[in-house]
Amino acid sequence: MTEQLAITLAAATVGFASAIFFCIGNASNTSEKILIQATPFWDFSEPLASSLAAQRSEYVVGALLLLASFVLQIAAALMSSTTLVNLPQYLHIWPVFVLVVLVLTLTVAAVAARLLYAHTMRKILRLEVARREEDERVAKS
Repeated sequence: MTEQLAITLAAATVGFASAIFFCIGNASNTSEKILIQATPFWDFSEPLASSLAAQRSEYVVGALLLLASFVLQIAAALMSSTTLVNLPQYLHIWPVFVLVVLVLTLTVAAVAARLLYAHTMRKILRLEVARREEDERVAKS
């Protein structure tokens, strides 16, 4: 497998992973979740905040993967089309190479999305506590 082919396959695979993350938010929005989101709340709605935070993290990770895919495509265009890449022999079989890149990319992306989701939810909940404290302070005055 040449360097150019390896990078081209990696770029296409990362682009595919990007598409998966862009689709997760909407595909995982079940009828039950939509019902919760569509039900009016008089105050802060944690289910709605959680859904929006999850969508945000998946879209951010999808955008980063798309950017990585474009960078890899540029790198592939600059690589030699004759120099063999130094990889273990089993990775020279293109379906195996694509599968390995896909599994690694989705694993890293899923961890990143989960961390971003957790960070976003912590921030939302801190902001909600601060908002409630401000409302109570204003109500007392």
